[in-house]
Amino acid sequence: MSSLKEAITWSGPAVVILFTIGRAESRLEEGEFDISGTRPDEVGLYEMSSEPGETPTAAWEYDLTFEEGRLDDPDFPAYLRECLRIASARAEGIAWLTFEGAFHFDHLFTDDIADQIYGYCVAGEEPVVTWDREIMKSDRWKGGVRGVRAVLDSAFPTGEPD
Repeated sequence: MSSLKEAITWSGPAVVILFTIGRAESRLEEGEFDISGTRPDEVGLYEMSSEPGETPTAAWEYDLTFEEGRLDDPDFPAYLRECLRIASARAEGIAWLTFEGAFHFDHLFTDDIADQIYGYCVAGEEPVVTWDREIMKSDRWKGGVRGVRAVLDSAFPTGEPD
């Protein structure tokens, strides 16, 4: 698949998957994705549960469904950046955009899934979104994703408490 649009719509409707992980238990409400007149057609919300032994965090999945043609809007990546900014701030942690797949703490923001992430934001920092599959395969992109993992490891260290 050469385009992100093809990857996002491979199984049907255009669903942008936004995850958050952080300290805050609160979640975004559907209306909070209405930004500058752009909003999803539907919003699905799922609480992600930790596996025994995983680092305890508050994690949410938001499935933002759009009419496929809306992905062609040149302002769509800017809209996604604002979604990430708002979501990471609300989570008091990290927000990211990814394709459908497994959610396992050990693999978040690692090289083996870096090419499945097309946007990320650490609370208080500038969000990053790419709409280009070739960029997602680059070493530079992997380096940025690794930087997010370093933040995650620092904020949510694994291991047994003392």
